[in-house]
Amino acid sequence: MHYRWKKGQARTCNCIVKLLKEVEEASFQKIKEHVNSKIKHGVTSQRLANVLRTYPEFELVGMTGYRGQTGIYAKSNYPITIWKLSGLE
Repeated sequence: MHYRWKKGQARTCNCIVKLLKEVEEASFQKIKEHVNSKIKHGVTSQRLANVLRTYPEFELVGMTGYRGQTGIYAKSNYPITIWKLSGLE
């Protein structure tokens, strides 16, 4: 466990670090899918966003557009954040 991580967030942070070491950069959705597949109770979007924004180990690279799913939102683009590990580790 990293010294800065709160007790309840250590597993989530370790899971994110492991993913970002493998792929270097990942979108918010990819990180959320990975964490939810690895951790029993998963993570909500709000908690994941809080973890990524709070700790300096994670760095925001930029934004990209995400095409909506089929149906009513199919023609919409949604901004998605891209994250990587910062050089602090």
